[in-house]
Amino acid sequence: MEPPEMNTSSIRPVGEPVSDGVIGLIGPNGGVLQSEDGRLEVEFPAGAVTEETEIGIEPLKNTALSGIGFSYRLTPHGKTFQKKVTLRFHYKTDERRIAGNEALEIAYQNDKGIWTCIGNSKNDKINKTINVQTSHFSDWALVTSMELSPVVKTVGPGESISLKALQYVFPASKDDFLVPLMLPEAGTGEPLGLQKEYIKKWTLDGPGKLTGTGNTAVYTAPSTPPPNKTATITLELNVQGKQVLLISTIYIITEGIEISIDGGAWKTYPGIATSVPETDIYSLANLRISAGEPQITFMWPKKKGVKPDGIYPWSMLGETENHVIFEYTEPDFQKMYVSVFNDGLQTRDSGGFFSVDEKEEAGQKFFTGMFGIDQAGLIDNATGDQIKVSSIMGLFKVRYSEVKNR
Repeated sequence: MEPPEMNTSSIRPVGEPVSDGVIGLIGPNGGVLQSEDGRLEVEFPAGAVTEETEIGIEPLKNTALSGIGFSYRLTPHGKTFQKKVTLRFHYKTDERRIAGNEALEIAYQNDKGIWTCIGNSKNDKINKTINVQTSHFSDWALVTSMELSPVVKTVGPGESISLKALQYVFPASKDDFLVPLMLPEAGTGEPLGLQKEYIKKWTLDGPGKLTGTGNTAVYTAPSTPPPNKTATITLELNVQGKQVLLISTIYIITEGIEISIDGGAWKTYPGIATSVPETDIYSLANLRISAGEPQITFMWPKKKGVKPDGIYPWSMLGETENHVIFEYTEPDFQKMYVSVFNDGLQTRDSGGFFSVDEKEEAGQKFFTGMFGIDQAGLIDNATGDQIKVSSIMGLFKVRYSEVKNR
């Protein structure tokens, strides 16, 4: 079986920095340096460097087509070490946006701009880490070799969406090239549909209907909003006799912002999304119609002429133009949940993500999507102290209204 050929669309731009990152000194005895968000560790064995060396981890906008979260520039860029160092990505906080743990890989961007997997990664599914060893520094990212797309999605009652099983990584081998990815220099490219010989069956758990054929399926939500608003779609694959599962989660939502804190009751608030001319920010917030309601606000970057669609990691600590922020101020304004937390040593951006799509219904634009915040810090507004760390999840479908200058 011949693997698909990569094309020139595999060449991707270099990621723009999100923040200054972290810098540490590593000597001949070795050591470990961690990214400021805690997602990446770089472990140096003794003898990797012959003298004390300044090492940096700088988060970047991830330009890999199947990238998850930020990518990271490891410096000195292009540095080669005497012994291989270990790059370890933590993916626990990203699981809701991953189609399947079996499909995870680590890639670097080569000098041609192609994101390339080096293979031989070790995936610890219990501790939710994946690592590779390398002797050189470059820009590195967590990627998925395949997925059930979309991985997460919100739909309205009675709405239908199409799903497709896609492959992003293409080893240059005549052997089975899906998983595990054991051969080096497997480049990433424009996704192709998975071949039918891998596909075993489609399964739906939850409300609605699913019709699956080959590598595609159509899901239709029930016409009346169900008590259970979550539908989980699973595609079972058979790869080299091994069962591999790809998962997509569909959330059924009506208009408003729905939110649950620490697994508590879901509450719904009316909301609106705006983009103010001459700014580079989108804002989405609830309409606070009584003193007994909280104030909920999201903000994320706006690019001229580009839809807001995307999946964004939380980023409040980096450069202002890259901020992706959540704030939930309690009705009495005494306390506020934010998308950062203190882990006892330092303040970090929360794990999780913010997913948004723009759609149009009857001539009206809506922003719809979901969000998860794995470690939301609850802050005392009077003292600035962190009271506790919570988990927050939510859905939204709100009208979009552009504010005009006067």
